[in-house]
Parts: sequence; C-alpha cells; structure tokens
Amino acid sequence: MFNKNDKYELAKKKLDCFSSENEDGGVYYAPELSIEIKKSNLYISYSHGRYGYWGYTFRFQNSDFELIGYDDSDNHGPVVNSGTSINFSTKKKIVKVNTNENADSGEELFKTTTKRIKIYRLIKFSEIKDFDELDMSKY
Repeated sequence: MFNKNDKYELAKKKLDCFSSENEDGGVYYAPELSIEIKKSNLYISYSHGRYGYWGYTFRFQNSDFELIGYDDSDNHGPVVNSGTSINFSTKKKIVKVNTNENADSGEELFKTTTKRIKIYRLIKFSEIKDFDELDMSKY
C-alpha cells in the first residue's frame, strides 16, 4: 500500500506466491516467513532457525516491485558454513565459504569470491509464481 494524500492505495496484491508443499517442515520445522518495508524497499525473508535464511529485496520501480537483491546463509547451528549476496542492480554476486571445518561460532574463516552475473532484466514481483521455485543458484 502506498500513502497518497493521507489515503492508502493498493500498489500490488499477490498472496499465492507464498505457497509451499513443505509447510509442515518435514523433519524440521517449516521456514518462518517475514515481510517488511524499510527505506522504500520490500523485504521478503525466510528464516530456518539454526540452519540459515534466505531473503529477497524488491524496489518499486517501472510500475512493479523489481528484485534488486538476494541474500542467503547456510548455517550449522551458530556456525556459518556459507553465504551468498547478489545485487541485481550492479550485477554483482559475492559468495563466502567457511574454510575452517572445525570452527565454533565466530571462528569461521571465509574464502570470498566475487563475480559479475548475467541478467538482462530484473525479475518483477508480479511474475513470481512461487518463491519455492525461484532458483538463485543460476546467477
């Protein structure tokens, strides 16, 4: 919703993209979905407790919310195994991998790789059928 002249106007409504066949979580509990608007960006995040998180950052531009960022973290308890950050606006991907196999929390040693990604247009929120099917590994 956008605040226009002290009235709220619906910008976009799309709820079916949050469905999941894994909502019971299988062996573990299901990821926790959170949605937040901060500094004019829409943040959609999935948290899987001690196993990590993944999240999407959208900005309203070109009459839709466009995906401008993606971040994830693969954890084993408090220890971070790896993390990825993709900035679709600058076409830059940063991957950090913990090389200290016996690390306790805070003892991780990361090897960082940065590369340019190929993307010809930003993904629009209205085009996302299901967040479970978004494959960020191809970038």
